[in-house]
Parts: sequence; structure tokens; C-alpha cells
Amino acid sequence: MRENMRENLTFESFEFNSRKEVIIGIDTTNKFLMKIQIIRNPNKAKNIQQEYEVIKHLNEQGSQTCPIAHEFGVIKKSEILSKLSESSLLDTIAEDEFQYIIQDFIPDNGAYSLADIIFTLIEQKKLGVYQGDIKPANIRFDSDKSICCFIDYDQSILLDKKQISSNNTNFLNFCSEYDKIKYGFGDWLRHFLEYTSDDIGPLFHNNSFNLEKTTVFKTQNTTNTLTGIYHSIDEKDIFIKGFRTMDTRTNLLNNVEFKPGEKVLDMGCNSGLLSWYLQERGCNTTGVDSDPYIIFASKMVSNILGKNIEYKYLDLDETPQLDKFDTIMLFSVLHHTKHIPLNAKKVSNACSRIILETRLTESGKQPIGGQWLHTSNWSFSNVQQLVSYCERIFDGFKLKGNLGIGDKNRYILEFVK
Repeated sequence: MRENMRENLTFESFEFNSRKEVIIGIDTTNKFLMKIQIIRNPNKAKNIQQEYEVIKHLNEQGSQTCPIAHEFGVIKKSEILSKLSESSLLDTIAEDEFQYIIQDFIPDNGAYSLADIIFTLIEQKKLGVYQGDIKPANIRFDSDKSICCFIDYDQSILLDKKQISSNNTNFLNFCSEYDKIKYGFGDWLRHFLEYTSDDIGPLFHNNSFNLEKTTVFKTQNTTNTLTGIYHSIDEKDIFIKGFRTMDTRTNLLNNVEFKPGEKVLDMGCNSGLLSWYLQERGCNTTGVDSDPYIIFASKMVSNILGKNIEYKYLDLDETPQLDKFDTIMLFSVLHHTKHIPLNAKKVSNACSRIILETRLTESGKQPIGGQWLHTSNWSFSNVQQLVSYCERIFDGFKLKGNLGIGDKNRYILEFVK
């Protein structure tokens, strides 16, 4: 939170909401929204300070599906009146000061699906919050992330451990029961005339939510396969059928020593399978990928699965240098970059160990302008030739061990300085 953020923002006008209980302003940069509570509605579960605390809780848990709350404070009536087009109602209120929140303004610039709504519900459930008033007016589709965000947490509740750990079916039933008790009718879908409860079942696979139905997984573009999905996930809460798992690679990597707290970079992390394994081995793991959509998706997946992993957007071809790590994992990624020797030097300068997964013959591609275009390639007759090439491009590194061949005929090789 920035100190006195309000004083550094310009709001040209304020407007009452439809119920005349709240005043809203958007700053001139169109990046921040101020919400001012004028009248406390006793039917709301939270006052504005409690709403701020709920949003901050989600922010601190790394939620991708709510605005960032920047400041909670008090504003004088005179300042509001100077920018309020409809001032008569405010003039009748005795109070001279009102509480406000400043948060990110999220424009609604895309179409969301029922799957997108449920993905957001599940992420926030795992972070301990039910928004409590799911309706179109409280949903923003952020096209920059391809995910659905909830706003307005004045009807939200904090969940207990049983509710957080409940399966998807039980949680959605809980949402409906809660809404029926609070509002007296309907279920959590009551505001969406285009959907019924019959539309929910096809979004699940054995009670696990099928991520392939979401816009963000349809938008991400990280593998040139029929479905476009690279990693398979089969967990209690979420599922997706992809091109690769960790099964055989885990067997090989179990022979590698990782020190507790070792800083490891998973280059080309996709939705995070290798990152999860590294975290389970006790590593301080960062995952990066050149597709921004899969990064947002992987953050939501990580939140749902309770993985404490940092994910960032990074294009190895475009970044001048990497942060420092103990180990960098290059699993089927280097040949997909455009400048192998230059990128190998960036990796060499950033760590003391490289673990590489690759075939003897590789032909890399990247999605450019809507088409998968060739980037780089190599071809070696045997693993010794591959190792010699790697020792040339990874300056100062020597092979420590050939861990063997995993799935898709890919060697896993460990190099150290």
C-alpha cells in the first residue's frame, strides 16, 4: 500500500451507485477505483473496512482473480461534493467524513464463460473466501489475463477449514445453500439466465474441474499439439489432459541431490509440473514461461493446489540477463529459442548447475503471428556429441552425470561448473 495514495491521484468526478449507498470514482489514468461508503446497508455482510480486509487477504495469498487493494482511509464530505454531480442526497447526511477503499480498476473487456466463473470460485475457495454475490455486475473479464475477476466483496465470507478442503461439488452446493439462506431464493447461479445447474456437470471430470474448458487454457499457446495442452494434471480439484506427465522424469530426477532451500529456476515452466516436483524436493522454486497466459493460469493452479511457487513471464530471447540461481532447469526448452549460443551464455552466467532435458535431434518452434515457426535445431549421432556441444555453449560447465532417458526419448543431463 502506498501512503496517502489518494493525494497523488486525480478523480474528476464521483457517481452514486444504483442504491445510493456507495460513491464510485475512477482516476484519470483509468487504473484505480475509489469506493466510498456513504450509508452502511445492514443487509451487507461486510462494511467497507471489512471488505478491504477481505481483498487484502486475497492479495496476500496471491489471488489472480480479484483487484489489488491499495489503500483504506477517510475522505471529507467537502472533497466528495466538489466532484459529485448529484449532491442533494449527500447534503442530507450529517456525517462529515466517509471511509473509502482505493483498488485497481479492472475494465470489463471480454466475454467470460461459466467455466471461467467456476475457476475463479475454486481459486478463491482455496484461499479462504466466498465472494457471496456472484452476478454479472460483480464480474470483470480481464482480457490481458484471460481470466474472470470478482469485484465487490461486501457480501463475502471467510471460509472455515472444512469448507476450504471440501470437494468442488460440495462447495458449489454450499454456495447455493448459503445464498438461499441469505437472499431467500435461488442458488449461486440465480443471476445467470443463460446457465442452469445442468451446465455445470460437463465442466468436470470425476468431480475435478476440467481446466481445458476455461478461456485462459484455450488462449495459452505453448505446445504445437492437437489440443494445445502440454501438461497433464489429475488432482482432486482440477484436471486437464495434456501431452506430458512427470512420471518417468521423476524416477530419474530422484537421483539428483537438491539442497534444502536451493534456488531453482524452471525455464519454460508451462502449468508447473516440474516446479511442483522441485518444491516437493525442498527447493525455492521460480517458474518462468514466454506465454503470459500460461503464467496467469499456473498461478491460479498453484493457489488451488497450495503450492508456494513464484511464476513470472520471461522470454529468454528477449531478456538481457537472468537473475542468479543455484540451478536452472532447461527441460525441452533451449531448442525452442531463437539464439541458442547467446541464451546458453545467459544461463551459464546465472547459475552453478544446469539440468538439461533433450533428444539427440531437436527442431524447435515458437508461435509467432498465429503460426508455429521454426526457431532452432540440432542433431547428434550419439549422446557424447550432444554432451560435447553442451559443454561448448555452457561456458565453464562440465557433465556431472547422464541420468538416463525419460519419456519421448529425452536424455536428462546434469552439468556443473
